[in-house]
Amino acid sequence: MGHLIASAYDIVCIELTRYAFSETFFPLRTTPPTNPIDRIICVGWLAKSLHFVQVYLKPGCLIPPTSPEWALYHTEVFDTWLDRFVNRMHDFERLNNTKKESNAEKSRLEPPIDLVGDSSFDVFM
Repeated sequence: MGHLIASAYDIVCIELTRYAFSETFFPLRTTPPTNPIDRIICVGWLAKSLHFVQVYLKPGCLIPPTSPEWALYHTEVFDTWLDRFVNRMHDFERLNNTKKESNAEKSRLEPPIDLVGDSSFDVFM
């Protein structure tokens, strides 16, 4: 969906999800305007209700990495889209990796779950 929004409206489209599938989409066939930072729309995925909602971002906030499909299908002429946002994407990745390392450390300290004698899962067997 992000590719459609970005290309149809000639804007940057950011899709945010809860489970680290967030991506940034750029138009595939147009060059960026003089100030592409003013041309950003962000949508958030609400998994329980199966809806997208518009999210308003603060100026200069971190944004997720570029969609892998954009890197495959755009032409080199349009690489300048990425140039304007690459620092914000690198900072997002660095913050995300720090969070993953912190969570991994927390999970190492937790004892494993013991399901022996627990009849809660009998319905699945």
